[in-house]
Amino acid sequence: MNLTGKILVAPPSLRTNFWSKSVIFITENHERGSLGLVLNKKSKMPIDEFSKQIGVDTNMDGYLHIGGPVNVKALTLLHSAEWACSNTMCIDNQFSISSSQDLLSRLAAGDRPQWYRMILGLCAWAPDQLENEVKGIAPFSHNTSWLLASPSTNFVFELDHSEQWTQGIEQSGLEFVSSLLA
Repeated sequence: MNLTGKILVAPPSLRTNFWSKSVIFITENHERGSLGLVLNKKSKMPIDEFSKQIGVDTNMDGYLHIGGPVNVKALTLLHSAEWACSNTMCIDNQFSISSSQDLLSRLAAGDRPQWYRMILGLCAWAPDQLENEVKGIAPFSHNTSWLLASPSTNFVFELDHSEQWTQGIEQSGLEFVSSLLA
């Protein structure tokens, strides 16, 4: 089961920790483990204020998002696939991630992807851990598994917070029923 490019949605039964109501975009899933970015936990730090603190005036709207509890200082740009920089990894024909030293200066110069979300931190899983959590056989919230959904540009970049989580649950349910009927 390759989960790269899929959305994980925390089930409603998960209520007590960081993962509660989380929506995660999986960027890597292979034999060495899995990586992802939480999409719906917006920080209180505006992107423009953050960029000015590190010496670049991007003049960008929006807020940084908290991508996960691992490597919390790592800056990643999740973006539409038509754009690339010196360190871009294509996820699929819709989405890519970038994290290069020239990233902020290019954004400041107006060289931007059509869609993007700027994220600090990430999520990480050991080999087979995420697959087992999805199947509900790993120590994840009393054997409650993640819900899976397919992303769309609108879902990833235009929705946020509880709206994204609620839509993720609905999308997951629709896709599950569709798979049973296929």
